[in-house]
Amino acid sequence: MSGQIITKSLDRLVQQCYSRAVAQGALLFTESSVYKHREQGVVFEVRYVPALVKKPNSKPREKQHAKDFVNPFLPYDERLHVKQIGNTHHLLLNKYCVVPHHLLITTAEFRQQGEPLSEADFTAVLETIDNLSSRNIVFYNSGEESGASQPHKHLQVLPMPEYLDMPPSISLWLQSIPPVGAVHTSKQLPFAHFGVLFGDSPLLPSNVAAAYQAALSELTTKFGSECSYNMIMTRSAIMLFPRRQSSWNDIAINSLGFAGLVLAKTKDEQELLNRFGILHILSCVGYPRTQ
Repeated sequence: MSGQIITKSLDRLVQQCYSRAVAQGALLFTESSVYKHREQGVVFEVRYVPALVKKPNSKPREKQHAKDFVNPFLPYDERLHVKQIGNTHHLLLNKYCVVPHHLLITTAEFRQQGEPLSEADFTAVLETIDNLSSRNIVFYNSGEESGASQPHKHLQVLPMPEYLDMPPSISLWLQSIPPVGAVHTSKQLPFAHFGVLFGDSPLLPSNVAAAYQAALSELTTKFGSECSYNMIMTRSAIMLFPRRQSSWNDIAINSLGFAGLVLAKTKDEQELLNRFGILHILSCVGYPRTQ
């Protein structure tokens, strides 16, 4: 019963902080139109967000070296702060969100976005998702071509749409029946990927970190240590996707694209997504699968 109380407590804390931040003008929620896009029997969510046309696309290194750069996470805006996680991380609300209750897990001290994730990072992740009642997608953008925008190390946590059991990339990957605990690739996905199935045992930070390191080792062996990548994680699995470019025809793609959420700034971009297909576009910003 104590676990249920903790879960409800964090749910309430996030909801209270979100409502307060919106009322204070600290958090800017952007309205969007949502439609479902189906490919290979799985559903992607496409959000039409015209307001993103005004948002500049800058990469972490470019932003960090700009004369007017201000780190939004150090110090963080107290109005966006949900809680401290141990001595190593903070749980914040995302200031600019198109999905309510979009959370950021930031390092308490400055670490470079793109650094490999540590066991401490996954400790913070599990402390967060273990205490939320919703199903969530955890993701990390690593490297200049990953779709990352901030240079301060952070993971992100997003509530999964109610109609999705899991991200479509993971759903397709699971069709090949991956073994538990080993890095696996699937012919169901047209782009390069490295996934590890967790199995039914309780998730521990050390086990998740080991799975991540195993997938990352295979990715860097094949594509080099400087390769950008996206990571998505649920309670079922963790997957990494190497990246060769951050966008396709001006459609920016980060980890959320591989998790099943793609943002379109214009009707033309929305039409391109329909015409070419999201799996094809993910193959273009990633690498084609070779085995």
